[in-house]
Amino acid sequence: MFNQVLSVSPKCCPLPAGPCGRMIEGRELSSMTVSRTHQLLSLGQTSADRVRLARTGELVRVRHGAYADEAAHSALDRHRQLIAGTVPIMTAEMVLSHVSAGILHQLPSWESTLGQVTVLRLSGGHGSRRRNLHVRLAPIEGVEITEIDGYPVTSLERTAIDLGCIHAYERAVAVMDAALHREAGFEVMVDTVQAARTRRGVATARAALTFADGRAESVGESISRVRMAAAGLPVPQLQVNVFDEFGIWLARSDFGWEALGVLGEFDGQLKYVGTPEQVARTVMREKDREDRLRELGWVVVRWKWADLADLNGFRRRIEAAIAQANPSAVRGSVRPS
Repeated sequence: MFNQVLSVSPKCCPLPAGPCGRMIEGRELSSMTVSRTHQLLSLGQTSADRVRLARTGELVRVRHGAYADEAAHSALDRHRQLIAGTVPIMTAEMVLSHVSAGILHQLPSWESTLGQVTVLRLSGGHGSRRRNLHVRLAPIEGVEITEIDGYPVTSLERTAIDLGCIHAYERAVAVMDAALHREAGFEVMVDTVQAARTRRGVATARAALTFADGRAESVGESISRVRMAAAGLPVPQLQVNVFDEFGIWLARSDFGWEALGVLGEFDGQLKYVGTPEQVARTVMREKDREDRLRELGWVVVRWKWADLADLNGFRRRIEAAIAQANPSAVRGSVRPS
């Protein structure tokens, strides 16, 4: 979630490799209807009708020749509208790919990349870039094509590698983690990245795949892992289940350094949405859980997006928790997820 997810607005990361720009994690999208002009005409709607309805907001122009029945509620919805308005005019030699395929596979995306529908042309010709459509050229096998919502789209594994080739390392790791979390085939991804060995950006995709871990459950956790490695911090366990001395499960922590007596939590803001009462209940549950973990001797360290933006400060935060901990005083046990 670096630079952040939906309602979160983190500052741009000052580190050279930082993924700057508003980040959106894959999720289910709201329903909508997008119609081409000829469909509206077949329903008896004239050009004058379209102008009038657009003026009142009952129709929203998506792109040339395509209209939606409601305005997009998010950048993701807007891109889905673009996909729906573009697919009918795609040729049979085109398949949705890269960012557009990532949206359909519910992989992380960044708002700055959502302005154009991205497709691969399966036959010869040239790539092109227009206002709403980016046509790319790259070899693709038939097994790397699937269908989502009736749209031809690159497979989950191929999409992750394609995105890894066009993103910076941290974003590429976040995408690879998410793909593996959605049960992409690791060996298939290895074969795919090997087949792409001559493509621009493949070194980044390969490095990100090597580092990837499908146990990461959010982009914030993925970026945290990258920053831990960059800071030279001990490698943590992921998604550790914590039990008390009687074997009763207490919590699952994002990160754990069992031998050091430390648990770590990335504090994304998505868990704190809802009514004030719902947020208050969430906060109290978090506090009660953390109090119980501390009673068992664990040191719990939390961090936010702002902490990840300062690598030295982030390292000091984790190191301070390690220095404070007393592993011999920890009661109970942890087990990997």
